[in-house]
Amino acid sequence: MLIEIFLNAFITLVVITDPLGTAAVFTSLVVGQEGAKIKAMAVKATLIAFFLLVFFSFLGAPLLTQLGISIPAFRIAGGLLLFVTAFRMLFGDHDPQSLKGEEGAYGDRSDIAVFPIAIPLLSGPGCLTAVILLASKAQDQTGGQAALIAAMVAVSIVTLVCLMGAGAVQRFVGKSGLNILARVMGVVLAAMSVQFIADGIRGMSFY
Repeated sequence: MLIEIFLNAFITLVVITDPLGTAAVFTSLVVGQEGAKIKAMAVKATLIAFFLLVFFSFLGAPLLTQLGISIPAFRIAGGLLLFVTAFRMLFGDHDPQSLKGEEGAYGDRSDIAVFPIAIPLLSGPGCLTAVILLASKAQDQTGGQAALIAAMVAVSIVTLVCLMGAGAVQRFVGKSGLNILARVMGVVLAAMSVQFIADGIRGMSFY
């Protein structure tokens, strides 16, 4: 059903992009900036990430075909990559010390909307991998691609709201809350990555 495709894509992308965690990083990078500039950067980062996801949802599979890579093989590789992302989330990738490190690393960048917010936080390798895998499943059902795009739009809206209210979100949830959410999302993502690997193994043809 289309609703299942939508919900699966929405949950997967929300878990990977981690809007609250990204908002925390964004907040640390825009300290001292004017409100209008912060909103403009939030919109720019969200749009860049959205169009990258759409691009890979349409052209990711054909690119794999040209490279001679099967979808099952990519599912297994993608599952392993997603598991690495989950592992990092579970073991402190969004801890306060990590955020300070990222702030120092990115503090000299002229346009943080592009890097590191849009790439790699909102549309990194893990997210692009998930989009290609989700698109390969969505294409098997009429209207599936539209449901996937709708999920991307919904995730982008959630992300934009979190980025625009980054300061308020961080104050409301608190550092402990952000750490707890990151780890809960990491567990969910780890389970999803295992499912990707299992689906890939089932789809492989062994000779």
